[in-house]
Amino acid sequence: MKISCSWCRKEGETEIVREKAPLDDDRETHGICVTHRREVQARWHKSSGVTARSGAPHGPGILSVLFRWIGSLKVIQKLDL
Repeated sequence: MKISCSWCRKEGETEIVREKAPLDDDRETHGICVTHRREVQARWHKSSGVTARSGAPHGPGILSVLFRWIGSLKVIQKLDL
C-alpha cells in the first residue's frame, strides 16, 4: 500500500510518504510527510504554550490543562459516577 501525505494532496501535489505491507496492494492510505508534520508540530507547540526549543511551557499551556483534567477524572472515579 502506498501512503500519501494528506496535506500535500490538499495543496495539489502528490507526495508518497512511504509504502507498507502488503506491497502488492495498489490501494492508497493517507499520512503526513516530514515537512507538513513539522509545520503541524510548530502550530501545536505555539498554541499549547510550549516553546519548540526548550519544550518548557510559558504560561498556561496544554500540560496544566491536562493535569486539571486528570485531577477531575480522579474525583469522578472516586465518586463512582
